[in-house]
Amino acid sequence: MGWKDLNLTWHYVEKWAEKKPAVETLIFEDERLTWGDFKDRMDKTAKAYLEIGVEKGDRIAMLSMARNDFLVTYMAANKIGAIWLGLSPKLTLDELRYQVGDSQPTVLIALRRYLDNDLAETIAALKGEFPCIKKVLVIGEAVEGTESFADFTAQPRSQLDDALETRAGEVAGSDEALLLYTSGSTGKPKGVVHTHRSIVENIKVELPKFFFDENTRGLLHFPINHVAADVEIGFAAVMGGGALIMLDKFDPGEVLKIIEKERVTVLGQVPVMFLLEFKDPSFFTTDFSSIKGFMWAGAAAPKIMIDVLSGICAQTGADLITGYGSTEVCGFVTYSGKGDDLETLMKSAGKIAEPFELKIVDENRNELPDGEIGEIAVRGPFLMKGYYNKPELTAEVIDGAGWHYTSDLAYKDERGYIYITGRRSEMFKTGGENVYPREIEDVIESHDGVLFAAVIGVPDEIFQEVGWAFAMLMPGQSATEEELRELCKSKLANFKVPKRFFVRDLLPLLATGKVDKLALKAEIEQMLKNE
Repeated sequence: MGWKDLNLTWHYVEKWAEKKPAVETLIFEDERLTWGDFKDRMDKTAKAYLEIGVEKGDRIAMLSMARNDFLVTYMAANKIGAIWLGLSPKLTLDELRYQVGDSQPTVLIALRRYLDNDLAETIAALKGEFPCIKKVLVIGEAVEGTESFADFTAQPRSQLDDALETRAGEVAGSDEALLLYTSGSTGKPKGVVHTHRSIVENIKVELPKFFFDENTRGLLHFPINHVAADVEIGFAAVMGGGALIMLDKFDPGEVLKIIEKERVTVLGQVPVMFLLEFKDPSFFTTDFSSIKGFMWAGAAAPKIMIDVLSGICAQTGADLITGYGSTEVCGFVTYSGKGDDLETLMKSAGKIAEPFELKIVDENRNELPDGEIGEIAVRGPFLMKGYYNKPELTAEVIDGAGWHYTSDLAYKDERGYIYITGRRSEMFKTGGENVYPREIEDVIESHDGVLFAAVIGVPDEIFQEVGWAFAMLMPGQSATEEELRELCKSKLANFKVPKRFFVRDLLPLLATGKVDKLALKAEIEQMLKNE
């Protein structure tokens, strides 16, 4: 199989298994799998799916966190033309009901226990309520009416060898491979469908920018219902041919130990993860010499994060890399460049990667000149096929020419670098003027005592809307409302200065490391009712 033929996700498991079968690739706790092991388990799992009766286009759901079985079940599903989706054990039963009810999976693979929680009741409820599920396979002790995942998939099923080869031969690059549910910042989560092609074409561009190759030792501790796990780190390790060390939860101290023990070469995280690691007593004695690149996205990097990481890079020669992307575009589509100054890394999200396309547009989707704020639109082979079972929503965000309108607002400088100013839904008008929360948040976060800021438009009888600002303090630091107000007055036009400031030790955060603005909006509504 030549390189040009590798247009399906699971092709890369076969490529590396043929090239270096005895080299390890998947590591979780005490289990270390080689490429040969990976391919063997993938094929056995794929034949188990066939025995269950999984058809091309069926969904296979996995309720788990990152572990070796995650990539095995994902690649096995893709090999038989099925669509894989991850479900987080952190979700409530009602949240799981929604996603299972929407996706209608044929097979459910589930952890019996996660941390201190026994998921038996959740598994039984999903099994009982959704007749679409033909088989439930449990990792750990089986629940009544289910089977052990390890035992069921370990059988060789040689009688299905020909059936597997036939089915695999029917899979095309345009076929659906992955279903990811968005975080649901506006209403119910939407299922984002990616094809083999969108995954492969995105990661083909990412690999050299993120230093993924045969010698990579990546670290994955994101939930498996997240694009970072399924594509940016998880599939990148498969495509690049490196090794992947997985943790089933984010633990700052454990991450630092793993970096040293496993000689991790790439570390991709959201800013809050780096900041929590800085607080661990072992951070400043950790050996980071194996790291080639520190990557982040999801939120702007605070100055302290850039300062600390750039200090490490000065000693080790590692690079700092950030960018912009989303679930709909299958990961990153913009990247910072080698040698970018610290100000650019802190404020910009890089520029569009070739051969992808990006433009900034106005409300009528006309392209804007450099320096003007508008909506980010992108085009390229990375783009989702659409929202699952929601053609009308898909048509709202993808036009006939293949441009995806992201609802993210930004401006572009003369170098092509973009600067995110917020979501279109977050922009508010005060006294007839447009206000972009990210611009104000940047100013507030420039205060030495502030880690994160969130600005939200709140209804006002006189001005239509006004800004309320929430600031989360750096550990051990302080800032007063008056200091933040004066800082904003010194940097911003008067109409942009928030009318109220709230200083907190902690703000609600999403799994992505962003401030949970929906939670703050709910709090504001309650405050307004009580006033």
